[in-house]
Amino acid sequence: MEGGEGGKPSLPHTVLAHPDPYPEPEDETYDDYEYEEEPVDYGQAPEFMYPETQDLKGEEGGKVAIPCQLTNESPYVLIVQKEKTATEEEKLIFVGELKVLKKRRFKLNQGMLEISSLRPSDSGNYTCRIQNEPPIEVVHHVDVQFSPKIMNHSEKMQNVLKDESVKLECSASGNPTPTILWSREEGHLPSGADEEEVNMPFIVIIFTRLAFNSSQGIAIGLSMTLEGVDRHVEGTYVCTAENGIGEPVSASMAVSVNYPPEIITEKTTVRTGEGDKVELVCIVHSRPAPQVVWRKDGHPISEPAGHVEESDKGHRHSLQINVVTENDFGQYECEATNNFGSASASIHLTGYPKPPHVTSDPNGGEENSYTLTWETESYYPILKYRLRYRKAKANDSTDLPGDWEENTFDATEHETEGLVHQMMHTLDGLQPATDYHAAVQVENKFKWSANTEYEFSTKKELAVHQMTDGAPACSLSTLLFLLPSLLLLRT
Repeated sequence: MEGGEGGKPSLPHTVLAHPDPYPEPEDETYDDYEYEEEPVDYGQAPEFMYPETQDLKGEEGGKVAIPCQLTNESPYVLIVQKEKTATEEEKLIFVGELKVLKKRRFKLNQGMLEISSLRPSDSGNYTCRIQNEPPIEVVHHVDVQFSPKIMNHSEKMQNVLKDESVKLECSASGNPTPTILWSREEGHLPSGADEEEVNMPFIVIIFTRLAFNSSQGIAIGLSMTLEGVDRHVEGTYVCTAENGIGEPVSASMAVSVNYPPEIITEKTTVRTGEGDKVELVCIVHSRPAPQVVWRKDGHPISEPAGHVEESDKGHRHSLQINVVTENDFGQYECEATNNFGSASASIHLTGYPKPPHVTSDPNGGEENSYTLTWETESYYPILKYRLRYRKAKANDSTDLPGDWEENTFDATEHETEGLVHQMMHTLDGLQPATDYHAAVQVENKFKWSANTEYEFSTKKELAVHQMTDGAPACSLSTLLFLLPSLLLLRT
């Protein structure tokens, strides 16, 4: 062997064997086997302190505690989860002390799942489970109640034509299910509803219940349809939702109706006289606002400035005549026109007296006379009055009335207050217990008024008519005195 450096013998060259990184599979095979973990005995599984389902209620923003306590301490792991809902998947909340759902509002306190700052979405079923064979579990239901929230589907302002229909809709969410109430800021609803007192049978109100989703706590109260509308339905309608949680909430919707003019007059006849100042008034309703024109006896009014003045104040349109003359008497007409049509009304300006209004009791208190009282209106003094009267039946053998007796009298004695004149006249020589017809009219410097017809009777008493043999009639008091004796004679 040759020496190496420094006289040391050199080692022979050898080749080192390295393991093959990709060895061929060997022919030998090994049997597979399962590893069986030695079971751990945790002892008897515990029970839940509240094994029956609890229905728990809480208000939004409040707190609820779900009982998942066990009857005794145990190595078994408690699992708490929220079950799947229509809008959410199943949520694992706690596994033992490990909090899976990372929300501060959820806490596990000695087996009680506490949820604070409650939200409507917290409603649902919560399961408390002990993983065992079979699992031991209890399900509790949480119902989060919250105040109503309202949404109105209708436009804030609806403008419709007269005789059309208008529908108002209102929906609200809330738990418990909200009650929907309809009202109108201007007063009663224009319908046949219980609280409606306006007599408008041609207005029909229809309430329709909309959809309701109990799982979401969404209640649609009533949609309100007004059919055959007119100006009386105009106003602001209020939909109010309440469910006992928090304060009621409301939404408002306004309705306006376009319609042709409608006119009424303050008086159809105005009685006045020369030198007086008088006002003729038409009340006009329409949408849009109308143009109002006044006429006299069918012709446009063309009086000198200052003699006649027109005035428009809202719905009140007036024509004022400052110093009345006889030429001003006549038939006046106010005509109103807008885009949807026109209407007119008439006012009669006159100096004639008003037909008398009889004020006396038709049942007279005297046997042979009757005092007729009446009142009339006239700007000018009443000069005369005329009376006519007759029997309602000429005699007992006929149904025909008797003949008229007529007289005209000077109106020298009567009371006057403003335009009202109170008058009276006593008719003598009448027959007792008899029905009469009467007619009265009055006259001023211009003309006689129209007749006012009236019926009255003289005093009626119970009486026994004379016997056919001519014996005198006896009074009722005499009959009552003799009645006991007559009854004894019959027995």
